[in-house]
Amino acid sequence: MHRVARDEHVRAVRPWLWTTFAVAALAAAVVWLLLPAPAACHGASNPPPANTIKVVRSPVAQPGPDAEHVDAAVPRQARYFALGSGEVACSFPELPPDGLYVGLPSDEFGGGALCGATLDLTGPLGSVRATVVDRCPGCAAHQYDVSTAAFTRIANRAAGVADIRVGRVHNPNPAPDLMYRVESGSSSDWLGLLVAETGNPVSRVEVRPTAGGASHSLTRGSDNWWTMSGLGWGPFDAVVTDTDGHQVRVPGIVLSPGRVQHTGIALYEGSPPPAPPGPDPKAAAAAPVCT
Repeated sequence: MHRVARDEHVRAVRPWLWTTFAVAALAAAVVWLLLPAPAACHGASNPPPANTIKVVRSPVAQPGPDAEHVDAAVPRQARYFALGSGEVACSFPELPPDGLYVGLPSDEFGGGALCGATLDLTGPLGSVRATVVDRCPGCAAHQYDVSTAAFTRIANRAAGVADIRVGRVHNPNPAPDLMYRVESGSSSDWLGLLVAETGNPVSRVEVRPTAGGASHSLTRGSDNWWTMSGLGWGPFDAVVTDTDGHQVRVPGIVLSPGRVQHTGIALYEGSPPPAPPGPDPKAAAAAPVCT
């Protein structure tokens, strides 16, 4: 029987031990690589939450039929003018002299059809939003009279005239409080009614007795008063329609000539306020930093 020396026995056993250790280390490395990575880093004092909440960005509200919008701008010429103390062609009362107003040439004024329209004016120095309140008999085609306050925002007042671009605004925000005025001299035989602060120009006014009865369409004059004869003493309910098709009922109109009556009624709702912004998706997606 052959005796194996002690050092020979050790040399024979060592290769097997190293092979076993290598296999075990390789298996541990494979298991470590296959384990899922943690979703976030948490300190010892802040254990991970039991549930994960997903944050979704709120969509921006889509514009509805009453949303403000502006027609494509067209070239025009602005002429500086100072609003006097006399009545304007649209007969609007209580206009402050420092207001933002426009007077149109006769061919665009259309016998008062554009009274109350809102326009965006853009000139060499900037832009301004103004209301059509007057007719400019001395203006040539495409020339607009622009009030002092409005003109100085878009051009050099000393120049007196300026080339501008003009866009008609539909449903300007905020929607104004409709007002009316019964004309002096109105009676059971004849009614004159002025409607203002409508945002869009008015295209039709109808009245009927509040107690009931037939509805009657009034006729607009070149001074923007809506009139009709033989309606009686009232009171009346009026239905006002604008050029964009909005329509409201104004109840309880009485014959009180000369008084300006604010109704608290708007012809349209106007654009909804924008939705608040959601969280920044880049910040939400950023990986936590481990320390």
